[in-house]
Amino acid sequence: MRTEVSQAVEELKKQFPLATVNVREDGQGGAYVVIDPVEVGPKFKPSTTWMGFHITPQYPYADIYPVFIGAEVSRADGVPFAAPITRCAPFEGRPALQISRRNGAAQTQLQKATAKILKVLYFLEQLV
Repeated sequence: MRTEVSQAVEELKKQFPLATVNVREDGQGGAYVVIDPVEVGPKFKPSTTWMGFHITPQYPYADIYPVFIGAEVSRADGVPFAAPITRCAPFEGRPALQISRRNGAAQTQLQKATAKILKVLYFLEQLV
């Protein structure tokens, strides 16, 4: 695992101290990461789930995209998910929902794994 990827994993562990951060090296310098549990908030049932993503070997020069959460998550109001959240997208052998939130600044700015994950959680919090 590249040093930058390893540092990103350590930052995630600090950001989510009550969660388990599972890491599987991808064999190319990157890593597949699952954080469990993460709080997705009262707009969802259940309000906690896991979150997974791939930190590519190009990190921090590449976006972390897409991000996945547990397939058991649904909206508390019963409204079905619509793009950019899609069903039937497994991650690391787990049934998952895919959250497609690309960072447009990834072309010109260095990326931070913690910032990306917090942005996705904020997106879910703001979902109407």
